[in-house]
Parts: sequence; structure tokens; C-alpha cells
Amino acid sequence: MRLRFVALAAAFVPFLLRCSSTDAPGGATTADGAVPTASTPPTGSTPPTATVTPEGGPADAGRDTGASDASSEEDAEPPPPPLPTTSPGCGLAASPSPAAGVRKTVTVGGVARSFVLFVPAGYDPTRAYPVVLVFHGIGATGAQMAQFIAMQTYAAGEAIVAFPDGRGGAWDLGGTTDLDFFDALTADLENTLCVNPQRAFAVGFSYGAYMTNYLACNRPRTVRAIVAAAGSFAGTGCGSTAALVYHRADDNDEPVANGRNARDAWLSYNGCASTSTPSPAPMDGLGCVTYDGCAAGTPVVWCEDRGASAYKHDFRDVYRVPAWNWLNQF
Repeated sequence: MRLRFVALAAAFVPFLLRCSSTDAPGGATTADGAVPTASTPPTGSTPPTATVTPEGGPADAGRDTGASDASSEEDAEPPPPPLPTTSPGCGLAASPSPAAGVRKTVTVGGVARSFVLFVPAGYDPTRAYPVVLVFHGIGATGAQMAQFIAMQTYAAGEAIVAFPDGRGGAWDLGGTTDLDFFDALTADLENTLCVNPQRAFAVGFSYGAYMTNYLACNRPRTVRAIVAAAGSFAGTGCGSTAALVYHRADDNDEPVANGRNARDAWLSYNGCASTSTPSPAPMDGLGCVTYDGCAAGTPVVWCEDRGASAYKHDFRDVYRVPAWNWLNQF
């Protein structure tokens, strides 16, 4: 798929598409040397078909959603205990400067993996914060995504927000490489900051939406809710996770049928009916509907955006505050 960034000046020399930025968000540049903004979305591309199922448990990952489990023997096992509501990092001082994005690394399988981290201003080491991971489109970086989606702004003071970097600007949707990265990243946050492990959320745009769906599919016990924007579904044999799926009706990079595919997958895994009602304000005015009959705690919201936009492959600003508020209810 195409990257759509706006150059700051014609004199800038184009960069290679997949070069990775090593600067903090303020110094991030796009493939053509521009600094991305909320109106210049990093894009994605169609991923390979994913076949990995949730690891270490039955098909519904102990969520008791009614999905067929891996075997009758596993089905007889009691569900796992609930996750704790505090982490080992509670009581420790925050190492990053509050509210300032810093680049951190974790080692996964002997490979250093990076992410950009934002800690709320006024961080309280005795308060267990939710964590939001935001996944970029193909060819982009976490730093660029921090400028485009800017979830740290919408969740200011309410959440710890991390923007992971994919290897080579992409995500592994057919194996465990990035599932392992997620596990290591969340463990690092839990050990160094005060977080609530029951409130881990994922947000993704374009190829990052594929990754968000894939992650929730394979880590349903850990990922409480997701926002998947302008991408399709990846994964099989999933558990259930609360999902808000967004797509522009006129998207010319990721056809709206791909977003409907993601919506329908979560309707199936969450045991929802095919009927829906308008979502509560203000999302009702944005074309969002909430489906009926979903399993308790795992609603599915579908937002088909028909509003005016300079870009057809987009996640418009007007949806971002409602999307954060929707996540923050869990």
C-alpha cells in the first residue's frame, strides 16, 4: 500500500521507505522527509494470512465465551484466575520524564526491540494506570504514529501509552515474533511502572489494525479492548475481546469490505447478534452502531465513516476522543 506523507519542503531529500527513525517523536520523519501530522496518516498493506491460534489454552482462552475449546480435557479445566489490578512497579518512581516521549528497548529472543513511551504528567506511582499500545502502519515507526494518532494527548493523565516499532516497519502476522514482543513490553511496563494488568488496550491503524486484531485474537486474556482502524482481521480460533472497528466507506487503500471482515470476525467470536442499535452520543452522530447480544463485557462497535476527509485512508480526528473514551470504560 501507499504511504501518504506531505513534504515540509521540496528541498528535502527522500528517505528510503523502510528506514527506521531512532529519534524521539519530535524528530521523527516520514519516508519523504516530512514530519507526519494528524492529517498525514502512515499507511499499511495487506498482510499474509495468519494461522496462529491463541497459545497456552483453549480456543476461548478461558473467557468462557462458548467458543469450542481445544479438547474435552482442556474444557474440563477451570478458567485461569483473574489478572491482578496492580503491578510490581507500583511504588517505584517513573524513570521516563513525565509526558515526554522516550525511546526504550526490550530484548526479545536476543533482539533489541524498541518502543516510544509516554507517561502521564503528574504520574502517581501508587495509582495503577491502564496501558495503551498503538501499532503503526507498514513502513512507519512508533514515533510517527505518536504524531499521527497522538493517543497520549487524548488519554492525557489517564493512561500510559506505548508506540512499538515493527521490525522493518512491519508486523509478524503469521507467527509469534510480535506476540513475544508484546509479552516482553507489557512485562517491562508492569515491572517499572504502576499499571493495572486488567486494563491493557490496543489501537492500530491500517497494517497496525491487522496487528491489533491479531494480538487480541492471540492474547484475549491480556488485551481487554481494542480499536482497529482501517484494516482487516488476522487470526483464527480467537478468544473474545471488546472491539471498536472503524473504517472509511471510501477507503481506496484498504477497501471497506476489509473492515467489515474484521467486524464480522469479532461478532462471531463475541457471540453477538446480527442486529445493532446506534451507539451512545457522540458516536451515534458519527455513524457508529453497537451490536446486540454480545457476551458480557465484550461489545462490538462498528463505525463506517462517510464524513468528508482530505484522505480516504484515514482515522479522522473527530473519532479519536470517542474511541479513547470507549476504551476507558473498561
